Amino acid sequence: MEALTPQRFKAMPLMERMEVVRERGEYIGSRSHVGHRVHLYVLDGFCCEVWMLLGLFQVEWIEVATNVEVLSEYVKLDMDDLLGRSGHDR
Repeated sequence: MEALTPQRFKAMPLMERMEVVRERGEYIGSRSHVGHRVHLYVLDGFCCEVWMLLGLFQVEWIEVATNVEVLSEYVKLDMDDLLGRSGHDR
């Protein structure tokens, strides 16, 4: 299957984008934001977010994610664990 560019992805209708994410996306993680559950996927070398309304499990929109600050919200680091320290080493 031919690689998809972010530009081609953004030009697709919402339901077609969702189908592509289901078929080819690699799930990375989720976060909550103002009444939504946002799911991050990697797709053909770029990231996209699937925004779902809380309680309705309805996709409201899907967008290409390029903001590094937003992408960092999916990563939760425990600095002690990262540095190999246990709780009693602090």
